[in-house]
Order: sequence, then structure tokens, then C-alpha cells
Amino acid sequence: MDDLFYTRYLNHLKSYVHQQPEKKALILLGYIQRDFLRYYRRGMLVEGFEFIKNNIDKNKDLMKSLTAVQKTSQMHSFIDDLAHEGIQNHVEIYPFLELQQKYHNLLRDQPVDDYLEWVQRVINSFSFLMKVDNLSFSSRLESTLDIIYYINTNIYHKVTVKDVLIHANQYCNPAKAQRDFRDEMQMSISEFIGVQKMRAAQELLRNTDNTVKKIAEKLKYYDLNDFSKQFKRKVGMSPLEYRKTIFRKVLPDN
Repeated sequence: MDDLFYTRYLNHLKSYVHQQPEKKALILLGYIQRDFLRYYRRGMLVEGFEFIKNNIDKNKDLMKSLTAVQKTSQMHSFIDDLAHEGIQNHVEIYPFLELQQKYHNLLRDQPVDDYLEWVQRVINSFSFLMKVDNLSFSSRLESTLDIIYYINTNIYHKVTVKDVLIHANQYCNPAKAQRDFRDEMQMSISEFIGVQKMRAAQELLRNTDNTVKKIAEKLKYYDLNDFSKQFKRKVGMSPLEYRKTIFRKVLPDN
């Protein structure tokens, strides 16, 4: 698949010399698990497992640095991701919650030793549920969810409506997906991209000391002036005013 977001940088992991091997290994697993969801949502389970296996095989030395406790913790996260995707796309959600709890209980008694063996076991169990009573991937709700996921995943890239529709064209009629998105979300895809960019900008202003210029660059705005104008139009104040307002709320008056 050419739309994998997280693992496109995996080949550079070994150059992260400032991080410990176990830290790099956990990053590796996190990226692999997130990208596997692209296969999972399409029912491409064999290909998805091969994707995981190939990346694990390429990084065997990193995997050796992980303890059973660390691999078990990562598996808990993977189970939550699979359960969440199933819940989002099914009318009957209880079987996913039940399976999620079952595996969490199993992991407490059986820590992960062989990561790939556990991955295959978990994928097989959840894939069985995915085949039962699932919403069609071309249904209105599913295409809208996938567009939302695609935009959120690429929020720090220069994502356009054209990019979104090219992505949608892989599995459904892009014009229909665009109409259905507007019906479902009560806004256009372009408006949604703008809303999500602003939410990301507000989070960066609240939780980092990045300059406004740096935030504009991270979110791929044309320039600082363009970012500031759009921020003020949508939030009602400039980025600096917003940051000062948040800062005043954090520091109570004496």
C-alpha cells in the first residue's frame, strides 16, 4: 500500500543514535501497529500480517532489546486499536468489547514472548468478528470515517481535497464520498481540513513553546501571514493572543 503514513520513516530508525534500542523498538511497534489498521479496515489480513512480519524481520536486533513486559504492554495497545476499529464499523459492539477484555485478561496471565505469534492470534480473532454484521466499506458512514482518518493522519502534511479524493477513489466513487461527507458532517471536506488544522494549531499553542512561525510551518501553511489570518478568522483572535489567554488561565491571579 502506498498510503502508509507511519512506517514510511522506519528505515531511518537506526540513525536515531540519541535513543536507546528499547525506545526505538517501541517506536517501531507503534508505527507498525498503526499502519496495520489500513490493511485491517480493508479486510486485507494476510497482506497486513505479512507487512508486520516483514518489518519485524528487518529489525530483529531491535526486537531483542524488548522485555516481555514491554511487548505485553504494546500488545494491550494493539488489542485496543483493533477493538476500537471494530466498534466504529459495526452495529453490534459488544462482541468486540468482550474479545478486547478476554485478551487483556489473557495477557495478564500470559506475558508476550513471541510477538508475531500473538499478533497472528489476535488478528485472527478480531478478523472473525469483522466479517459479521459489518458496515459495507463503501457505505456512507464508512467512507466518511475513512476520510476523517486520512485527514487526521496527514494533518501535518499539505493535505488537499484533491489528495483526499484520490485516496477515496481506491475503494469508492469519490464524488459520492464527497457528497456523503457533507451530509454526514454538515461541512465540506475543505472546511473539515481547516477545522482540524486549527485544532492542531491550538493544541501546539497550548502544549508547546514552538513559535507561531514554527507552528505554521509544521501545519504546512503557505506562510506566517496566511496562518495568522486564518487562525484569527476561525478562532476570533490571533495565535499570540490565544496563547496569552491560555497562559493567563493557567496562572491564577495572586
